[in-house]
Amino acid sequence: MKLKLRLLSAPSLALLLSACGGGNYNDGSGSITPALPPVVQEKPNNDDRLSSHYLHTLALATDGNVFAWGENQFGQLGNNTLNYSTVPVRVLGLSAIKAVQAGERHSVALHSDGNLWVWGSNASGQLGMSQVMASRIPLRLSGISAVKSVVAGQNHTVALKTNGSVWGWGRTATSYLNLPQAINVQNVQSLAAGADFTIALKNDGTVWSWGANDAGQLGNGSYVNSSVPVQVLGLTQVKAIAAGGAHVLALRNDGTVMSWGRNQLGQLGNGGRSTSNIPTVVVGLNAVKTIAASAANSMALLADGSVAVWGSNQQGQLGGGSASSAFQMKPVKVREVSDAVSISAGNGFSSVILADGQVMAFGFNGTGQLGNNSTASSAKPVRVAGLSGIKTLNLGKSQN
Repeated sequence: MKLKLRLLSAPSLALLLSACGGGNYNDGSGSITPALPPVVQEKPNNDDRLSSHYLHTLALATDGNVFAWGENQFGQLGNNTLNYSTVPVRVLGLSAIKAVQAGERHSVALHSDGNLWVWGSNASGQLGMSQVMASRIPLRLSGISAVKSVVAGQNHTVALKTNGSVWGWGRTATSYLNLPQAINVQNVQSLAAGADFTIALKNDGTVWSWGANDAGQLGNGSYVNSSVPVQVLGLTQVKAIAAGGAHVLALRNDGTVMSWGRNQLGQLGNGGRSTSNIPTVVVGLNAVKTIAASAANSMALLADGSVAVWGSNQQGQLGGGSASSAFQMKPVKVREVSDAVSISAGNGFSSVILADGQVMAFGFNGTGQLGNNSTASSAKPVRVAGLSGIKTLNLGKSQN
């Protein structure tokens, strides 16, 4: 019997430790490997069927059930225990789920009826409930319905409703909301969440942002936090966005990529290491199909199936054959990968899906996130064990 999983956005199939930020690599208490070999089916862009963040992972099965594994200190696995699990366990009481998102210590599931279910830590209000500190089982979130998509940041959650309105709750750099509240931004087609900030792509191809701005990640020419959405300067004709811990990538209609925010590890890919509070050009890239970002590095999938990477390589996550303390400030191609169809960036590791449906992963593997039945890190791509027929994959990113 095979567990047929539909993989999700981050956004991580091999497992991911976190989801967006500062490059702290977390040691786990055991290897994380799937209990059954999943067969992942095709899913369009902004895939949200497998999500990892910090030290736990969520996976959505084709029958609408949700499975989780990894860290469980706050009940984020949703199986009514506080024990971590190195194999997938079923999240209790859920069915007919169409999307899942993992925050740092909380989890979110979008039901096919447009309602949200939440569990895990609520210390920062990220569950959207005022009377709950944490929950070991999913709870239906009241006060919001008709949800189209949802993203989980470090300690906050943001939802896009079918009417185009955006709602947020939890803690960011500028707010603490323990109940869902509307955000004054309209005509949004997609969202991305980093460490205490949020990015919105509008239908007209412009990008807007709010929250933390200490590294210029709002892209509005300042380093001042903003509690209201501000427009990213000089940026139009955008078709996709990706948020790292404190930097952002934007894919334009012409196949080029812009970047802004934190850059001490070269994650902007503009040839330098200075932060930027306005969009800069990722050098040497064109014909880009998709983008991915983590705390310390960035990725781009090119039309010819090759994968470009840049930023930190301290854990071998650039796939060049060896780890290095040197920073890669311009994109380079991943060796041994030439026929990729999807990419994901995690906390110190990276993954690609090949045209034949196999998954390759490289980088940090302290808790088994490379998925190869090992906890040994690898600077060369290794095949994720027990997977076939993979079409889409998305990894979470550390938000620290």
